[in-house]
Amino acid sequence: MDKLVVAAVVAMSLSCAGEALADAGQFYIAPGLQGMNYDDELGVDNDRGGVIGIGYDFTSRLSGEFSIADLDPKIRGGGEIDQDLWKVDLLYGLDVAIGRVSPFVVSGLGNSNIHGENDSIWDVGAGLRLPLSERLTWRTSLRNYYFLGRDFEDSDLGWESSLVYRFGGSNQSARPQTPEPTASGAQTRERPIDSDRDGVADDQDKCPDSPQSYAVDDSGCPIPVEEVARVELLVNFAFDKAEVRPEYYSEIEGVARFMRQYPDVVVELEGHTDNRGTDEYNLGLSQRRANAVMGELVNRFDVAASRVSARGFGESQPVTSNASDAGRAENRRVITVIIKTLQRYQPR
Repeated sequence: MDKLVVAAVVAMSLSCAGEALADAGQFYIAPGLQGMNYDDELGVDNDRGGVIGIGYDFTSRLSGEFSIADLDPKIRGGGEIDQDLWKVDLLYGLDVAIGRVSPFVVSGLGNSNIHGENDSIWDVGAGLRLPLSERLTWRTSLRNYYFLGRDFEDSDLGWESSLVYRFGGSNQSARPQTPEPTASGAQTRERPIDSDRDGVADDQDKCPDSPQSYAVDDSGCPIPVEEVARVELLVNFAFDKAEVRPEYYSEIEGVARFMRQYPDVVVELEGHTDNRGTDEYNLGLSQRRANAVMGELVNRFDVAASRVSARGFGESQPVTSNASDAGRAENRRVITVIIKTLQRYQPR
């Protein structure tokens, strides 16, 4: 089986050029090598053998794959055993990348047959993928194989390294660097290379590693959109008092959480009174009220003092009439409204 794997790999390597990225609706074949580090209790040496998989890309991230491996580990003390391993896996690509290398996670179920004895297995692991051409990707992974029905007391560590060749789907088109003749015999222009598949050619792309989930502009850079995050605070006070009542602590804490989430936000607290008392006295009272709320943010909820300011407005800005007790109670307040403009990226 090793010779078949090597032959398939060489043939595919000679037939491909460009960059390989998964598209939904594509089938692929994945020949390669598999190694196993066996549990010491088996009494066999670690071994590697051929593996071949056949898969289908459900989406640009999620693939399903059926694979078969053949190994012949040597028994310590003489002789060897035959192990046939098959499994059905799901592979999921993560939305992160290091240059052109991207990670993925994998898990699945299968069967291990050693000298006619079958064991159901569960494998789980992670790996890396590197596109080599428009259809060809190198893939490697580490996996742990658990033997079901043994209370997970036995497990083997394995690795796989394969070349994945995709066919069908949108990559069915011609190679990007090969000119094609027209009906009149003339040649078309060469198809430009688009490494991150955002629709902008590499020679014009100012953001060559833009995520595939983002819409991009003519320069290949993600298109930003703005959103607004908003938090409001209203603290009312008893007549002629500047002490914050405990019932408002949770609301003040909510402002503190918002400020921790957005460290560039600063807040100005506005203090107010009703119309009872002189203008001068009410101006001072409103300032003490604003200072009291600021003290709670700084001392109780650890907001930096440099990010909070307090200002009293006295009775000059009532929110309702002072003609009733209820109206005057509403006007005895400290308020703030914090608005944060956020930048997100438009989905593709």
